[in-house]
Amino acid sequence: MTSAFPAPLIVRTDQSSFALERVPLTGPEAAGEYSEAWLQGLLYRHPQALPIAEIDDSFSGAHPVCREMETPAGPIDALFMTPSGRPVIVEAKLWRNPGARRRVVAQILDYAKELSRWSYETLDAAVRRARRSEDGGNPKGLAEAMGIPPGSEQQARFFDSVSQNLKRGDLLLLIVGDGIREGVGTITEFLEGHGSLHFTFGLVEMAIFRLPDGGHLVQPRVLAQSTIVRRIVVDLRHESIEIADPEGTEEQDAAAGPESVAARDAYHGFWSEFLAKLRLDNREQPVRPAAKSTNQYFAMPKGSEAWVGAYLAQSFGRAGVYLTFSKGPIGDRLYAALRDEREEIERALGVPVEWESDGRKNWIVSGQSYSGSLIEDHAQELQATMADRVNRYVNVFRPRLQKLVEQVT
Repeated sequence: MTSAFPAPLIVRTDQSSFALERVPLTGPEAAGEYSEAWLQGLLYRHPQALPIAEIDDSFSGAHPVCREMETPAGPIDALFMTPSGRPVIVEAKLWRNPGARRRVVAQILDYAKELSRWSYETLDAAVRRARRSEDGGNPKGLAEAMGIPPGSEQQARFFDSVSQNLKRGDLLLLIVGDGIREGVGTITEFLEGHGSLHFTFGLVEMAIFRLPDGGHLVQPRVLAQSTIVRRIVVDLRHESIEIADPEGTEEQDAAAGPESVAARDAYHGFWSEFLAKLRLDNREQPVRPAAKSTNQYFAMPKGSEAWVGAYLAQSFGRAGVYLTFSKGPIGDRLYAALRDEREEIERALGVPVEWESDGRKNWIVSGQSYSGSLIEDHAQELQATMADRVNRYVNVFRPRLQKLVEQVT
């Protein structure tokens, strides 16, 4: 396999030099030098090898917490945590394991889904179980593993921060491998533009080279960052988070439980009928196929990192339409520019909206509450209302966002 990166060059004091040899990714030679467990252990012992700041510097300073932490979706290879209580999930995979290559993205998203349902206490108990092999009969909990004094004010703040970040799905998901090339384009294709939860996603290649003394040089390379790789299905307005299978194949649907399949079918039927009723004035607006989950997305102009979404939040009895942005300076700037036109925008929309910002994400939401089952009791009403409001949102926001993007390009 060829690489876009040159091999590291060793330059001696006499100015002679030689290039290091990369360990092959496949074959018995590769298997004899390192394994997935070796890579996992390397990352756990040397977290500075992870180029976290390059992907999202808000997760800098992540500290190793535990390995092989059990979840309903399977064991997480390595869990790290920032001092501010933001989890980092690391999944280590080798190029020579093709089955793992195909499933790793779906797997790490499943981990994010599971953790978003956990409380601090649930995570703490899982950490203690995972650390038994490391600590023995008195394993450390999450705060202890982070070196936080028990009973301190710092511990109380940490507890609240972790609880909130779990609930919001504010995670960093890293897939780290010794060779990640094949399929990267496919991954970005099915993850890109589907909206954003609070988590960040990154692909990292750890190129491994032989050193003359028999050791290894490990060279981290960021192959994809959160600004181009994202995939979520989320109840944005409330605290319930659901992440769909990123591939959505018939084989995976068949492997899912009957309740999950029934829910996907119900959502798909609802959004199919909704799209049949949708009439957009703006013919430039792309329309995705009917979703199989709680949100139907409509991408805004390229460069805006924004999208309109119609959502169903059954657990809270709410439904509606929103505009939101990927977290970061672009979204913040565009939201602020729109907010400067708030009165004009609200007149143009002609429906009540709420402007919300929590310091990380920004939303402009038009929603309302319903009793009973959203789909079974209110499908036609919701589809008509959402079709009208999506059209309003596209008419009002798409040209404004296009103009704002052009002003800075």
